Amino acid sequence: MRSIGEKVVYGSYGVMEIVDIREEKVMDLLRKYYVLEPVGRGSDSQTFIPVDNEQLVSQMHPLLTKNEIIEILGAVGNMPPLKWIADNRQRSEQFKAIIESGDRAAMLTMIGSIHKTGERRNEEGKKNYLADENAMHKAEKLLNTEFSIVLGIPEEDVPEFIRSEMEKNA
Repeated sequence: MRSIGEKVVYGSYGVMEIVDIREEKVMDLLRKYYVLEPVGRGSDSQTFIPVDNEQLVSQMHPLLTKNEIIEILGAVGNMPPLKWIADNRQRSEQFKAIIESGDRAAMLTMIGSIHKTGERRNEEGKKNYLADENAMHKAEKLLNTEFSIVLGIPEEDVPEFIRSEMEKNA
């Protein structure tokens, strides 16, 4: 069971804080819910996750520690590149699944693959696919927010931190 005040990464929504655990009556059914609010985005929105819904609760991941972040950044350089799927729709589905999985190493690998493909396409006088760019920016935002909170650095400094750590292990 999670606790009030705990910060989690919730699926593709990013870093959320559990601000309450309470019972709510919805359509004559009384259920207990985790009440989540986005961290650092100044939003008044809340997300309600039924405590007994294993599928939704399984999308709540604890924040990484600084050591885990450094370990992942070291490992990503040794991971095989993401297998590029030629079909745009299938590739978009793959990227969506990676983001929703919460697998930070897979997201970093995905970002690298999209970036390298974009560079290659640019050399050919072509632009990167918009769906690929959107997926890359979504993954970058999720990682930058989490890493910023864990490392205690501004979000805009996270990409340089990532580059620096990955260069150490290259």
